[in-house]
Amino acid sequence: MPYIDVTLSDGSPCKVRRLSVFSLDGIGPVLPGPFRYKQELSDGQVVESLYDPSARSSPPEHPGVPEDEIVERSPTWWQLLEYETYKAAIAYETVVRLPATIQYIRDVSAYIADTCVGEKDRDRITTEKDWHKIYYAATVPQITQELLATAFKDHFAASFKEREIFDALAGLSGGHGKYDVFRQWEHDAMSEFGYKTEEEWSNLSLDERVRKVAKVALPSLMESLETDARIKEMEAKRGT
Repeated sequence: MPYIDVTLSDGSPCKVRRLSVFSLDGIGPVLPGPFRYKQELSDGQVVESLYDPSARSSPPEHPGVPEDEIVERSPTWWQLLEYETYKAAIAYETVVRLPATIQYIRDVSAYIADTCVGEKDRDRITTEKDWHKIYYAATVPQITQELLATAFKDHFAASFKEREIFDALAGLSGGHGKYDVFRQWEHDAMSEFGYKTEEEWSNLSLDERVRKVAKVALPSLMESLETDARIKEMEAKRGT
């Protein structure tokens, strides 16, 4: 793996070994995903959707009406639902995601210091800015669901029944298996495009990796959505 020179706060250079895209797998706790909530669509179908409280410019207000006086599906009822969903999302971020993220940062920082920085240089890392320089020199940016969602929409104009791909996928009837699908897609993309080593793949820009992964993943995702839609259509015709 290559080494990258960064200048620390003491004014002297420090060599930082760059990791591969998969080097941090298994380091630290598994980070919880974004907050999800269930919602009922106009056709009666119940799906899971992502909710990002930070996307709001200000918190929603409580309707100010006793809950036992609110009529279901009235404007006041929807306002209360938005208020409660926001509260649940904030609690999830505070109680679940934040502690896991803090522990992950501690574990990753210790690993990077031991693996990527020479023993004599570790004591020179004294400021937050030093750590930022070390971290960004040592790591390869990761592909996220948000980046793939943008690639599906912007590069491939992909949607399913006028919904974004990941929103549509949330309505699939899933099994009990669990694995890191993003990592699987990256491995598949490496193989599909003929990259023989992690280092070759890691040398690509993040945007290029995202586009390649999106190109490989999209056909199977669309097939899963189409298959699920056909099954649900047949079940509806049978009255099940």
